[in-house]
Amino acid sequence: MQNTLSSEDSAELVRLWRRRQTLAPQEMGRMYGIVGSALGDCHPPELKALGEGRQELVAQFIYLKVLRLDADPEEGDEEGGGASERAAHSAPSTAFALCAYFRRYLIDCTRATRFRRRLSLGEEVSDEQLDAHLRGHRGPGRDAAGCLAEHGLRAADVVEAARRFIDGLGEPERLLLCEGFGREAPLSGVAARHAIASYHYRAGRLGLVHRRESLPADYGRTLLGGWIAQTLGIAIEAGNMDAIGAVFEILGAEASSS
Repeated sequence: MQNTLSSEDSAELVRLWRRRQTLAPQEMGRMYGIVGSALGDCHPPELKALGEGRQELVAQFIYLKVLRLDADPEEGDEEGGGASERAAHSAPSTAFALCAYFRRYLIDCTRATRFRRRLSLGEEVSDEQLDAHLRGHRGPGRDAAGCLAEHGLRAADVVEAARRFIDGLGEPERLLLCEGFGREAPLSGVAARHAIASYHYRAGRLGLVHRRESLPADYGRTLLGGWIAQTLGIAIEAGNMDAIGAVFEILGAEASSS
């Protein structure tokens, strides 16, 4: 039987959800408690497929999709279509709604895991398969293969270049990339686990602290930006964001399996 929320918890969840990217630490703890409790009896079938601990997946979901700690506070709410006036409409008020959001997150994780496993096993990924994988992460527009082809690249070219880029990094930067970028773990947690000093400086120099959807003009000065611009030949500019997004997806898949 699925957990239910009391009327008080339901009202507080909606209130906290409306401003979930500006919560005080105590409010974050309260949000974590409400969501974690509501998901107590939520066991979607995708949990078994992922092969990770349930509590770890719940924590990832809360940090990445509920509290959205890695998102820009000015970025629109993904469930609400990006408009602040629709925040109340998008806020879940029942355990059933939270479980639906959790399952959607697990489905995305499952798809990404399958794609990454194929790359790690060295299987060839066709341009059509790459585009099918990216379609859910990219808005309407040109297909991924076409975007890469405009720069004389195939998916296989980028996979090979990504492996060389990762192999050439120093150990701290490689850990930040593989866990913070590839597995989308919080950078502070990666730094704490591996005792990485000055991790924020290293992450900034590497190019991990920028929003992937709108990179600044000086992003080319970072290690990632320089690799994209100089090795892959894709200029860091607004018109190339679809191609850069395809590169990021391939790099993330390769980093997660390294």
